[in-house]
Amino acid sequence: MRIVVAYDGSEDAKEGVRLAQKFLEEEGGELTLLTVVGKREDMSEDELSALRKKAENLMNEAKKLFSDINFQTEIVEDFSVAEAILKFVEAKNADLLIMGAKGTRPDILRFTLGSTAAKVVTYSPCSVFIVRKKPKEE
Repeated sequence: MRIVVAYDGSEDAKEGVRLAQKFLEEEGGELTLLTVVGKREDMSEDELSALRKKAENLMNEAKKLFSDINFQTEIVEDFSVAEAILKFVEAKNADLLIMGAKGTRPDILRFTLGSTAAKVVTYSPCSVFIVRKKPKEE
């Protein structure tokens, strides 16, 4: 089984990695953590470079956080995060995409899914598992 986790460092995405581990324990296969550098037409090279560095740091953080899990990391760049994820899972011939219900942008509030997740679910060439981090019980 080939599993891709769309990883942005959010709590939902972290929960997605833990869930992928459970799937792989039962089914076997390979895991890829994917992060997308979102570009804009008016972006300077310095801005793009800073976003690339942030993506690298995010992947390095994931390697430390999930050191007990065997996975590959991929960083891709695109003007649309959703389209980048869709292109990647298609090229990877993924069996399952796991992604968080909402990303790291607190300025986007939705009652259902984040805009990226909604687009990916609609057009994905493989099954999509949407994860929400359970709130801690007190």
